[in-house]
Amino acid sequence: MESRSVRKVDDDEALSLARCVAERLMASAGDAERTTDLGQGAPGVALALRYAAEVFDDDRYLKAGHRQLRRTAETSATAPLTSAGLYSGTAGFVWVVAEYARLEPRYLPTLATMTDRLSGQAMALKLPLSAGSVADHDYDVIMGAAGRLATLLKAADVLGAPATGAAREATDSLVDYLLDLTHDDGGKPRWFCAPSRYPSSPGTDGSPVALPWYSASFPNGMYNLGFAHGLPGILAALCRADAAHTAGVPGVSGIAGRSERGAARAHRVRQRIRDIVRQLDAWRVDRAGHPTWASALPPDPDTGLPDITAFQPPGRAAWCYGAPGVAVSLLSASAVGGDPDVADLATAALAGVERTSAEQRRLYSPTVCHGLSGLLAVCVRAAAQTRAPGLREMCDDLRSRLCAHADPDHPYLFAEQPEPGKLAHRAGLLSGAAGVLLTLLGTVSPVAAQWDEVLFLTQSDVRA
Repeated sequence: MESRSVRKVDDDEALSLARCVAERLMASAGDAERTTDLGQGAPGVALALRYAAEVFDDDRYLKAGHRQLRRTAETSATAPLTSAGLYSGTAGFVWVVAEYARLEPRYLPTLATMTDRLSGQAMALKLPLSAGSVADHDYDVIMGAAGRLATLLKAADVLGAPATGAAREATDSLVDYLLDLTHDDGGKPRWFCAPSRYPSSPGTDGSPVALPWYSASFPNGMYNLGFAHGLPGILAALCRADAAHTAGVPGVSGIAGRSERGAARAHRVRQRIRDIVRQLDAWRVDRAGHPTWASALPPDPDTGLPDITAFQPPGRAAWCYGAPGVAVSLLSASAVGGDPDVADLATAALAGVERTSAEQRRLYSPTVCHGLSGLLAVCVRAAAQTRAPGLREMCDDLRSRLCAHADPDHPYLFAEQPEPGKLAHRAGLLSGAAGVLLTLLGTVSPVAAQWDEVLFLTQSDVRA
């Protein structure tokens, strides 16, 4: 870790900082209150306040969370959620409503209605399947099929069954899409992203221009290996489908059903999980003496296949990109497959982060997506799942370093730091104080630690 030492923070101090963040979010969430996505808006704040209420046994936080959900509903009534994504649209709202419905059954009708709406949106999307026509946002955790699938499975679990036949159809369709997308037919993998499909912003003439990192680092296209936008997120979503099948989530016909078609689909899911784990293992980078992964691989100029010979630096040590995010998917695969070797690979990758210099880790921010909170949440879950020696101590050290970012002069105590010395005061989940609050609560309370399901960490507590 970083060479400078930090004072160890105990549970009481972590809870004190968490309560301070909760108080400030309860008073005002700023711009997040007018934003409807889970990643940056009111739903993420509502999720954080829901767990704060549970840990502190304080209904004030729960009431404040209700207000954030009402704001989301009111805003979306006048400006409907057009995206179906988990962190960008309808799925995120469904996710948080499901979390509230676990506590308060009065949310169940709303959950059923919103799940049906999400299912309709998902079925209306025409998702591409040919290499070069696929964009990351078609399949990824943030906006794509992986996030929508995980949300529909969670909603079905809370409701006791899918909301409607449309929800069952959408769930099956999303599973099939991810299976087809990752099918190996010997040619260029279908999830290859061509430069024409890169995320973009308007240029000086108004035409789209690819974001600089994509075009500069991968001018000929890419195979994304980040958890947020790449293959590991697909793996984690398929692990959710496998867990639903194993637990027998009621009414999810194509995943948990006992029909011949459902059994065949479940077999394909389990096989694809093993295939992707083997691919990730083969594509790892061991230059530093421990397993890590590049953010993406370029296409081989002759075959178009992922080029593992081209030098690519390891990704940052974060949830979104790099070894921690890949470890998320490997932990999920180990949990559903019962393979200790896969968990060992994930643990070795996380242990390697501890030996990585601060410059190479590139974690400047205390927040979740590309900061310390995301890394800490992954390590907390890995320590609980694997009981690996050293991970608990790593969690203690990471929490102390996270808490060292607290500044009472910041509106939410913790500020996003996209790059060294540049601060942004945000309330949201991925790059704001809500995510830090959830992470701190999760280091103290095993119940609160279940919030990390939205990061694809906790396997859903599905009921047979």
